[in-house]
Amino acid sequence: MAQQHRAERAAEHGRRFEHLIDEHAQVLHLLDDAAALRGLARRVREETGAHIGLAGPVEAEQMLVLRQWNGTWATGLHDLHVAMGRGLGGLAAAERRPVWVADYCASELITHDFDIPISADGIKTMLAVPMVRAGRVQGVVYAAMREVSYFGGRQLDAAVHLADSGGLALQTASAARRQREQAAAAERRRIAAELHDSVGARLFRIGAELRDLRTHADSDSTELLDRLASLEDQLAETASAFRDSVHALDHDEPVGGLASALSRDCAAFQRRTGTSAQAVEIGQIPDCGQHRTRVLVAAAREALLNVEKHAGARSVLISTIALDGGVAISVADDGNGWSEPAGNGIGLRTTADRLAELGGTLSVVANEDGGLTVRIWIPLP
Repeated sequence: MAQQHRAERAAEHGRRFEHLIDEHAQVLHLLDDAAALRGLARRVREETGAHIGLAGPVEAEQMLVLRQWNGTWATGLHDLHVAMGRGLGGLAAAERRPVWVADYCASELITHDFDIPISADGIKTMLAVPMVRAGRVQGVVYAAMREVSYFGGRQLDAAVHLADSGGLALQTASAARRQREQAAAAERRRIAAELHDSVGARLFRIGAELRDLRTHADSDSTELLDRLASLEDQLAETASAFRDSVHALDHDEPVGGLASALSRDCAAFQRRTGTSAQAVEIGQIPDCGQHRTRVLVAAAREALLNVEKHAGARSVLISTIALDGGVAISVADDGNGWSEPAGNGIGLRTTADRLAELGGTLSVVANEDGGLTVRIWIPLP
């Protein structure tokens, strides 16, 4: 009897854990537009029975870009740019209503700018639904069939529901991104102002004293005058470097703290690789202390390095959350997975050992929709 009770409790804990994981994934989708779009492309296939699911946001210059796909054969539709009013998705976005065609390449309803990539994937019947939020088209979600077919009311309702949730996710992700950027900018300005007021003032005072010494020095003391002139030159170089540093602080990523460090690493990763990367915080993150922060940041950097070397990913998301009396970081990519040596390489083994010294853990798990996630956890003291 006791054994059965323990088994039931274990099953209940398992269900609760899976529920929390699902909720966590939903929150991530609300904060990360790449994850939201990837989920839309997958779910539109599952819920409409389509062969292909596509999803893309409206980006700069009102251009729709197909950023995520599921079920494609070819690559012509990958990252395809669609102008407003062009093709099926451009028409749906321009008219802000669902549009579908039974035979894409033969339809007189749409323009045929994209017949070549459409034909390469064998697409016949296609549905496009705009993601509209707050009076603005956020993007478009597509369902496509490789046969002449028909989208019934149930399928259309499912696609419209997905488009509604996708519009909310893109709007929320955009707002979260603006908030992070504003917070980071405020922190950079604060640090720059403090440096300007303290170090800058000290450099100015030293320079003034050197000039005064040189002015009142004995003109016969050539050696002293030469040394003073040399010090002035060195001080001018130091002041120039200091001004450059303050300028960089006021116009680039912040320094200090776990969130700032992870954001800076994501920005550097994106500049270096061209792969989309961002860091998000889920809820309030407690202060880890300087040493634990260094270990966590080093672990996240090692995970990013493996993504860069082995994953072939299109996007990376680093999320941080307070969990089980500690701080957890997940580094999730949508790539092809790592090879066995990469997942068990010396870098990750060394990182796991450093985490273990503080009671922490590191694990690598496969994502259901492709790619891998490195899970990092460290307890708070």
